[in-house]
Amino acid sequence: MQLSEPNTVPLSQRTSEGVARVLREEIFSGNLKPGEPLPERTLAEGLGVSRTPVREALFTLQSEGLVELTPNRGATVRRITSKDIVQIYSLRAVLEAYAAAEAARTCTRKDIDALLDAQAKLERVGVSGTAHEQALADLAFHKLISDATGSSLLQTIMGQVLAFTVSYRSRYSYPAERAALAIEQHHDILEALRAQDSELAERLMAEHVESSREFALKHFDESENAVFP
Repeated sequence: MQLSEPNTVPLSQRTSEGVARVLREEIFSGNLKPGEPLPERTLAEGLGVSRTPVREALFTLQSEGLVELTPNRGATVRRITSKDIVQIYSLRAVLEAYAAAEAARTCTRKDIDALLDAQAKLERVGVSGTAHEQALADLAFHKLISDATGSSLLQTIMGQVLAFTVSYRSRYSYPAERAALAIEQHHDILEALRAQDSELAERLMAEHVESSREFALKHFDESENAVFP
């Protein structure tokens, strides 16, 4: 195992949160691959920290569905199955539809401006960006909607759900047609939020997540991602 940027955790961020941020980015970027071991000692040496924040960071990433912790085997990057994809998108459909409906009632001018900026960034990334860049731009838009509800509980749950989504979404790029559809769906959701139409925002978000699920399943490689005994 080799981190892409060893010793990247500044002294002021040598906490479990800082280590989790670095490891999360390594997983999202594909540098740490599904099934790859994550030995505490090696990670601690590579990041220039003690083993305690590494251990705590691994527990955090386990809660996000990015890491598996197995007794007597230690930590590995979690492999993803088609069942995982169905479950995570089913959760997203419920949670994000609810978040969109709530955000339509509570969002401020500042929230709308942030969403407009996120949408503009997604459009700039388009099909020219890497799969990782596309995934992060998409994540930013969805996260802002949960943020706009003002619910810290919902924000925490959505953070975990979206982190798991990005770990898989970062492995394949959207072709032009799919990228254009996603951008159009985001635009429609944003307009519903601006109009404070909670019913429409809820329906459009549910439809958007469902279409994303169908595309994800079509591009799932069971031989690469399945969990083997």
